[in-house]
Amino acid sequence: MAEVPEYREFTGTQEGFEEIERKYSDSKKTVAVVGQRTDGTYTYFVYKWDITDWEYIGEGYWSPSGIGGFFQDLDSAKTEAYLNLLI
Repeated sequence: MAEVPEYREFTGTQEGFEEIERKYSDSKKTVAVVGQRTDGTYTYFVYKWDITDWEYIGEGYWSPSGIGGFFQDLDSAKTEAYLNLLI
């Protein structure tokens, strides 16, 4: 049986969303990506490193696990996004 795949850098993108900042959890298994939408509001996406299918596909992948609301300022979006890294 193959070794469990290790974490790799997040490289995902979202359409209609310009990334401003990303932050990883201490374990590197969760990443919060904060950015600005085309309408000028800020939001975030959260991804978790998923290895549940590694024995079938031979690798891990970043799985979407959350999306933020709409924020008028960047600091509010960051604060809310980074709370997801503590879970």
